[in-house]
Amino acid sequence: MFLIGCSLATGLQHVQFCLNHFASSLSVGPPQGNNWLEEQTRGSLNITCPSWMDWFHGGLQFHTEHHLFPRLPRRQLRKISPFVVELCKKHNVKYNTISFWKANALTIRTLQCAAMLARDLTNPVPKNLVWEAVSTHG
Repeated sequence: MFLIGCSLATGLQHVQFCLNHFASSLSVGPPQGNNWLEEQTRGSLNITCPSWMDWFHGGLQFHTEHHLFPRLPRRQLRKISPFVVELCKKHNVKYNTISFWKANALTIRTLQCAAMLARDLTNPVPKNLVWEAVSTHG
């Protein structure tokens, strides 16, 4: 029973990690430019949901805020979100946020694309994601 309970609890977090990371754009190679805000927001994706769902997402539906303020308690991420949106507007940085269902569709599309690229072992640099994963940059 303990194993089943643990699997169910961590399964929710696993879905959230996949949505936040696999549905957002991929940075390959060393960082571009010197803009820390842009670097933190480019690979981050927020999931829109009502506040009563915060527990299910573990606060990570505010992935951008989590990357900007990693030590901030999760219960505070919703409160600072409007300030981060304004900051991004002020500095002309894209603030990525989509629905839970669209994030799932993007994740599936990204995983399909990665699988197709991984099949091509004859083209190791820089398009093959397996090669990029093995020889991580940055």
